[in-house]
Amino acid sequence: MKPGIPASALLAICTALPAFAGTHVLLPAQSGDMLPSTLLARAVAARPDPTMASAPPMHVERRPVSISWALPHDASLQSVPQPFTRSSREYWIDVSASELQQGIRLPLSAPGAIIRLSPSDPQGGHLQPGNVRLQLGHQSMTLDRAASTLADAQSMRAAGMDVPQASTVLKLRPELGSGLATLQAPAASGRYVVHVFEPQSPFTVTARADRDDLLLGGDVHVRVAMQEADKDAPLIAVGGFLRAPDGSTTLLDYRRQDDGSFTTDARPRNIPATPGLWEVHSFTAGTDAAGNEVRRDTTTVFAAAVPTARFSGIAETARAGDRGIDIALGVTAQSASRFAASAVLYGRAADGSMVPAAFAQSAAMLRRGDGQLVLHYDRASLKGIGAPYELHDLRLQDQPALGLVERRALAMRFDTP
Repeated sequence: MKPGIPASALLAICTALPAFAGTHVLLPAQSGDMLPSTLLARAVAARPDPTMASAPPMHVERRPVSISWALPHDASLQSVPQPFTRSSREYWIDVSASELQQGIRLPLSAPGAIIRLSPSDPQGGHLQPGNVRLQLGHQSMTLDRAASTLADAQSMRAAGMDVPQASTVLKLRPELGSGLATLQAPAASGRYVVHVFEPQSPFTVTARADRDDLLLGGDVHVRVAMQEADKDAPLIAVGGFLRAPDGSTTLLDYRRQDDGSFTTDARPRNIPATPGLWEVHSFTAGTDAAGNEVRRDTTTVFAAAVPTARFSGIAETARAGDRGIDIALGVTAQSASRFAASAVLYGRAADGSMVPAAFAQSAAMLRRGDGQLVLHYDRASLKGIGAPYELHDLRLQDQPALGLVERRALAMRFDTP
């Protein structure tokens, strides 16, 4: 691994170059930027287990690619990505046959709940709605009598829903109300997943991460909170785990906060060769004003990557043959791979404001060591703007690993090269 450029050398470059020179030093990192401090070699994928089905090998394009397109000057862009959040009104229970035979508790916080019962064995575990009982309050009835709408897996798949074979889904009649329900199936065999969705409930739970990507060695801070309509409601307990793209899981430790929420820190121990998103699954319990249990499950996701490369800190700007602008970005790679750089070019409009002009991306195979990627903004993209220019939302990706290895909200400022 080659060392980074010393600060003294960068300062010498800055002071030695005239104001309109074509060689530039990237701006210092800002709060929220993601820059690798140490480069690591990406692990080679392990040989697949011959007893398990494996995905087909990934095709990696080797030809260099460069694209760009103009953006509306009034486009509303975010140079710092917002983490994924989703409010949940649902929960899942994984139960055995004996538990379902005895009866499982299903807290319902609102009328009209939708319940799905799915066996792990579609043949031996299939249950007829007439043989499954639901007790709610002083009422006890079979599922076909408790439902205002009842559907099997075939009809749901015909409607475009991806559900397991032998599943049964029902929507409870609203007049049955809410409270603690008991679901019982004396003929159950095998294992089952029970999914409860409460579309009319005022109670939602959200897991909010403080970032949507990180590098190996970092962590994501997640806050799990419950709301009743538009006001906060305290949680009683939260548990959960971190799921890696290869399916492995790690239990998480949740800490109660003074405002009734819970927080946890998710830190990947290593990055598997299998690319994909990491998932934080949280299982929560709270209560309504009357002390009745409110149960919710929620998920948030983020991307994690091995820091296999970084921008060197030096960029060259030049007029392109079509009178557009080329920006050659130095890249230092610890592993040979196909890397991609992308950024949004801003320029000064007639009224003096800085506006977005164009997006560009360049991808190419780079060897281990020093290389470069060139962003090209064509002449048409520069129409209506002039110097000075700014480069926003600069990103470096390791494409085969689906990994974002560097991101800068504001990377550089420059005049016409």
